[in-house]
Amino acid sequence: MVNQNYVNPPLSDSLAYYGMQNVEIREPDHLSGHNWVTKSNALIEKTYQLSVMEQKLILTLASLVQPSDEAFRPYQIKVSDFVQLLGLKSTGKYTEIRKIVQALQQKTLPIHTGQSLLDITWLSSAEYFHGKGYVELEFSPKLKPYLLQLKEKFTTYQLKNIIQLRSSYSIRIYELLKQYEPLKHRSFTLEELREVLGIEPKKYKLFGHFKDKVLNVGKKELEEKTDLRFEFEEIKKGRKVTGIKFHIYKNKAKVKSIPLSGDEEYESDVQEALEKMGVTTLVAKSLLDEYELDQVERNIAYSKLIIEKRKLDNPVGFLIKSIKDDYAASSKQQVSKELPEYLLDQDDTKKPLKKKPALHQQEAIEVEQHLLETKELLRNLMEITGEDEEKLNHRFQDEVIRCFSDILKEREKLHLPFYRAEEFNDDGIRSIYVSLIPVQV
Repeated sequence: MVNQNYVNPPLSDSLAYYGMQNVEIREPDHLSGHNWVTKSNALIEKTYQLSVMEQKLILTLASLVQPSDEAFRPYQIKVSDFVQLLGLKSTGKYTEIRKIVQALQQKTLPIHTGQSLLDITWLSSAEYFHGKGYVELEFSPKLKPYLLQLKEKFTTYQLKNIIQLRSSYSIRIYELLKQYEPLKHRSFTLEELREVLGIEPKKYKLFGHFKDKVLNVGKKELEEKTDLRFEFEEIKKGRKVTGIKFHIYKNKAKVKSIPLSGDEEYESDVQEALEKMGVTTLVAKSLLDEYELDQVERNIAYSKLIIEKRKLDNPVGFLIKSIKDDYAASSKQQVSKELPEYLLDQDDTKKPLKKKPALHQQEAIEVEQHLLETKELLRNLMEITGEDEEKLNHRFQDEVIRCFSDILKEREKLHLPFYRAEEFNDDGIRSIYVSLIPVQV
């Protein structure tokens, strides 16, 4: 079945790890640009220096970690996929990969615990199987709190968003901004930004160099190759630049994925999901030929949410329309807007269409859509891990509280008005929001 959560597609049973005592060799892990990387926000905020290839290797491994994993295991990756994904030379494949791994094993992640300084190695082992076409890598167990069993304060994105970036700073900027995407902006002092990006004190000392080599390169790369883009403004004290404020936007440009062997299985899963929702095989294949896999997948999830809420006479028609017009890409899109009459309930056709919401309302709509997507993510995680509905509700409530708390603090800091409670349609979300705002608005 297709992955409709926002973490990783579950691996099939054939990819289960059997343990070293079992002589049976398992198949290489499912590697695809559509895999989801999930990292704790604490790890994203850490200062470390990795080359662009080392970062891609770590994030590729992170995309293979499953929500239900309780411990790291050796991850087997096809050398051909690894070479294609990392953009390595076609000859000397094992040698190229080994060079990256060996350099990575010499570097540590410093963790300040308050009582000590802990240096964590990124990998605990690496094994190269010549003649078998794969390599086997395993994370250090000390990284477990940052990559495994994450229930709150984490950021997730698809691997393809970073795999084509050529600057290590662009990758770090993407993660730092992706974390704050719901808030739409993030500020750093210049010193903080340089430190978290791992830029040495003597490198790019002049702001003009830093702006050209880091900020402008990241701005161009993210807009061309990822699902978000940004503008930035310089914060000055007198004539000296002392900080940077990023303005974060969803990027509507299609993000191309590097074709890998695992993508065929992924596309098959998406087609299966379409057919289970009533789309014929012929139409499903046509949609997959015409539209990006991500666009199809996110609108399957979006349509399920809408179909559950409203009794549509033609849910299959709505699903197809949703994919074609990409309703899920923007929460500003009203469900009833610009839909043909046959896709609406009879009652809905008698109602006047809503006017386009004001900018302030649009922000609230986007926040609510983000939270509803988070709930769907948690629901899919629950299906994988076997958690009950009560735990799902508690986890969702915690996420809503965290999100609104951050938004309220940020808006208060910038002297912006709070959202009005009636701008949220979901009863549960609205109730939590009302409990957090200082006064009724």
